[in-house]
Parts: sequence; structure tokens; C-alpha cells
Amino acid sequence: YLVNQGTIAFHVWGSHVPSAEVPDYVLFDLDPGSAPFPQVIALAQALRQALEKQGHAVYVKTSGKSGLHLLVPWRRGGGWNEARAFATEIGKQVIAERPELSTLEIRKERRGGKIYLDVMQNVRGHHVVPAYVVRAVPSATVSMPLSWDEVRDDLDPRRFTTEVALSRVAARGDLLAGLHAP
Repeated sequence: YLVNQGTIAFHVWGSHVPSAEVPDYVLFDLDPGSAPFPQVIALAQALRQALEKQGHAVYVKTSGKSGLHLLVPWRRGGGWNEARAFATEIGKQVIAERPELSTLEIRKERRGGKIYLDVMQNVRGHHVVPAYVVRAVPSATVSMPLSWDEVRDDLDPRRFTTEVALSRVAARGDLLAGLHAP
């Protein structure tokens, strides 16, 4: 129905219907703004290191536009409030270690050219572009799951078009398969 109505980019909640009060994952949305993409890579790697140090599995995908999404399965007790508090805590920790890279400041004019580390989506009812969704941009880029060995300075999220996405999934399978595993 939605495709027939002309919907291009779908956005979904971070939880399933049977457990809407508990997120499936915690999302870290790296929005570069005017920051160079290699800085996004550096921030993604710093976040990954901080999260893995605490024993968390960390998945990564392009946003489908200019940023990256890091996803951590939510296995702790509690719901949305606890997930957002966790994301904020990790975000503040990483920003304290790498203050030149990012900020939690939501207002673009106050970011000073830094990457916006958005943890605000970790709230009941907020939604995000899931993996494999085409974005409503002229090049029809796709929110594409990545392996961590691809997250390096020469990564270009714009290369993941619908054609590339289909061949990648056929060749590599679903790189986010473990995100929803029990």
C-alpha cells in the first residue's frame, strides 16, 4: 500500500510490536553536517571501541545519505529511558575523549563544524531509516549495512545505490543478522 502511494523512504520504530516499550537496539546517529567524512569514521571507530570495551556487539550501516548509524542490541533491563540514558552516557564519554570530533549539540549553528552525535532517536515513538531502505534523493542511495573493515577513510556512503545494494546482499548476506538475534 505505502509503495503504491509513492512512499520511498520508510522509517520504523526501534522496537517490535509485541515489545514496543523496550527497544531492540540503541542507535548512535553520526550526522556529519559540514565535518569531513574521515572525522565521521574516526568517531565511529571511537564509539565502537568504547562500546566493545563494555562487552557490546556493535553494528554499523550508512544512513543512506551522508552519515553512519551504529546499532547496539539492547539486552539490558529497562526500556526507552534506560536505553537513551545509556546512549547519552556513552556519547558523553566518547566526546570527552575526542572533543575535537563531535558534540551532542542539536542546533547546527552551535556545533562548530563538529559531527552531531545524535542519541535523541532512542525514545519511544521516534523512528529511523532501517537498513536496506532507499532514500528519497536523486541518486537513490540505500541505508547499507557495512562490515567494520569497510569503515575506513575511503568509505563513500553515496556509492550504495539500489544496484550496488542488491548485489551486496546477494554476495554478502545480511550483515545485520546478529542485531536481532536473541
